[in-house]
Amino acid sequence: MQKLSAITDELAGRAAILAGAAFAAGGITQIVHSQRHSGNRVVGVAGYLVLSFFVVALVSAAPSFVALARRARSDRATKAALAAAAGTAVLGLTSIASIVNGHDLGLFNVVAPVTNGAWLIGSIVLAVSLKRAGKVPTAIAVGLPITWVATIPLATVGGGVISGAYYLALGYLLAHHAGEPTAPAAAQPATA
Repeated sequence: MQKLSAITDELAGRAAILAGAAFAAGGITQIVHSQRHSGNRVVGVAGYLVLSFFVVALVSAAPSFVALARRARSDRATKAALAAAAGTAVLGLTSIASIVNGHDLGLFNVVAPVTNGAWLIGSIVLAVSLKRAGKVPTAIAVGLPITWVATIPLATVGGGVISGAYYLALGYLLAHHAGEPTAPAAAQPATA
């Protein structure tokens, strides 16, 4: 756990901004050059771009789970965040083989469901804990599992643009230490 404390909010924020840019670029590429009918093959330059953006986005998004876990309420949320971070990182690294080979290997069919499950379930558990703790804006907590939906099921229709917007906002909040809510200002009495 001590090594995880080396992931500062600033580092996680900058990585999340990179992830946001990569998700958005991949989403825009999907909108312009749909890969909907390519199956498990990488088709053309657009296919390689989409997959490359996907790899960069997933690996870059992983540190943000660790940073968000510090704002959660329970140890269970920390473990869920680590599972989600591992899921995104391993899924991203496994996708490199698809870029190199031009198609998904058989191993991908085993790894993808496990990593996607870790990412989604970890995101849901972390989101619930973040919402209950109240230390991040509600949109950040609720948006966390929505990014999985935008990235995976909605990928072929440009869902990465939604994930990109989320990670750009999260990155800004983390990098600028704006993730902690401030206490509301005391009401000033009216003067005559």
